[in-house]
Amino acid sequence: MNLKSLLAFVEVAQRGHFGKAALQLGMTQSGLSQLIKTLEKRIGAPLIYRTTRSVSLTEAGEVYLKIARELIDSHRLADQKMLDFLQGDEGIVRLGFVASAALGIIPRIAAKLQEAAPGIKLSLREMTSEEQLSRLKDGEIDVGLMREIREYTGLVIAPLEKEPLRIAAPMTHALASKKSISLSELRSENFVMFPRSSVSFLHDHIHRLCNDAGFTPHVVEEAMQFATILGLVSSNAGIAIVPESIRAIQLPNVAFIPIKESGAVSQLYLARRSGERASPAAKRLVGIATEAAN
Repeated sequence: MNLKSLLAFVEVAQRGHFGKAALQLGMTQSGLSQLIKTLEKRIGAPLIYRTTRSVSLTEAGEVYLKIARELIDSHRLADQKMLDFLQGDEGIVRLGFVASAALGIIPRIAAKLQEAAPGIKLSLREMTSEEQLSRLKDGEIDVGLMREIREYTGLVIAPLEKEPLRIAAPMTHALASKKSISLSELRSENFVMFPRSSVSFLHDHIHRLCNDAGFTPHVVEEAMQFATILGLVSSNAGIAIVPESIRAIQLPNVAFIPIKESGAVSQLYLARRSGERASPAAKRLVGIATEAAN
């Protein structure tokens, strides 16, 4: 059934008068009458009793009135859902994120999203920044939350926030008693770091900070996960430079000390595919998150 016929039938049923219904619908009375007759022919039963002064519904008309209203409501709901999708108010966003973001940033983004666009649902997938680049390119995720990646062909990358870096050291280490540490004081220390083959961007960023301080870090252990890195620090294997959010992982014998240099920060970015390759919901999520951070 076409929407025009359904709307016409419901209007006649509600007003009980062809003339009043035609006026409301902005059409001639004869045109409205013909529309109802065509509908009745399609249904295969009379829907309306017609008299010179008023109209009333037949038994079939009473049944069909309920059906017509449900169909109209469904049509309007479909239109609204499509509008919500196109405006980025509804949909599922597959969000890739670095592990450290799960401890603070992801919960904040989820809370802001629930407040601003509750129709958007997140599907969260933990992965390294490097993995996110390929997954975004292949369309396996919609948005990536990554570190130290300012630009990449085919992606729109927006800065989210800067997170201070801290020194993680054993409680028994001489550094642990200090209120803050200059990076140059670490030149003779053993480091626990990420393998460059898997976490190259943050690895290189920390190396640049150390090189600017006049030394190359002496790496004695490598690990992929922050919990493993802190575990190695706790066992006195060495020290580590980690994002401040990692302090949420409480392990015995690990102290977190601020770094004096103002540039000792890690920049977080949100990335999505460019142009029409990005869904409206993905664009909306990036906009909400970056606006909240600024």
